[in-house]
Amino acid sequence: MRVLVTGATGFVGRAVCGQLHDAGHTVVAALRTSRAVADSTHEVVVGSIDGNTQWRQALNDIDGVVHLAARTHQGETAGAAAAYRRLNADASAQLARCAVVAGVTSFVYMSSIKVNGESSPLDNRGALRPLHGDDEPRPTTAYGRSKWEAEKVLQEIAGPASMRLTMLRPPLVYGPGQKSNLDLLMRAVDNGIPMPFAGLDNRRSLIGVDNLASAVAVSLMTGPATPAIYTLADTDISSAKLVRAMAHALGRPARLFYFPPRLLQSLAKLTGRLTQLEKITGSLIVDTGKFRAATGWVPKKSLEESLEATVARYRAGDKQ
Repeated sequence: MRVLVTGATGFVGRAVCGQLHDAGHTVVAALRTSRAVADSTHEVVVGSIDGNTQWRQALNDIDGVVHLAARTHQGETAGAAAAYRRLNADASAQLARCAVVAGVTSFVYMSSIKVNGESSPLDNRGALRPLHGDDEPRPTTAYGRSKWEAEKVLQEIAGPASMRLTMLRPPLVYGPGQKSNLDLLMRAVDNGIPMPFAGLDNRRSLIGVDNLASAVAVSLMTGPATPAIYTLADTDISSAKLVRAMAHALGRPARLFYFPPRLLQSLAKLTGRLTQLEKITGSLIVDTGKFRAATGWVPKKSLEESLEATVARYRAGDKQ
């Protein structure tokens, strides 16, 4: 296929472009301005991405679209909510409408588990219930709401058309070049900072960036004819076990100690770090069975393999 990728120069985008090229596809990166991309990737400059972007030239002879471009980490103000909506919802709708007109056969949209919410609920037995793509959306942030808005409008556009639409809701993504809270956690482990996670018994779904990229590549070629939403991950792990896995990959000791979890949350709240703490220590698990059944996808890399690659990039100062 000839595939147009938005957000191609980002953390996930670079991995996706590499996977698509390795699978034999021709990759075209949609860029705001001309910039260096991998030798195996073509480029087309589209300017700013919003509800008025003209996609006709970029979509010429394109068979599939992978839409990764998104606005993140802009806060929760009214202005931020409007900015989220412009790029995450309005821009997605414009691209999808133009893709239908251009005869694109497959459209993959990178949504977010934040459409489901910030944590997994408990079932009637008190056990964590995995989040599913067919759950009732419960976003609690402006970013999550904008992603949900995008999903709804994309279904409205693709539903009556012959374009296959796959929407993916990944949890926290880790891997070489990560810039999230996981990078801060890895740096803390590397610096020998003691962490009060020994008393935590949480579970957190994660997905390696290469495994997510392979899921995108599979989604382009498979899946149901009607619009589909999937949650997916490659591991469920507690914060304490994650720290130990990072420490092992780094060749450092895991400096974990016990601290009452409720007191830890209280201190984080007092210091304004509760949200940051919950992103690492809260429980959020997702179901991957529906996606595996529909596509035959199997993660290519284990947690240990992905962490080894992450540490190698980290040690190199992310210069690769």
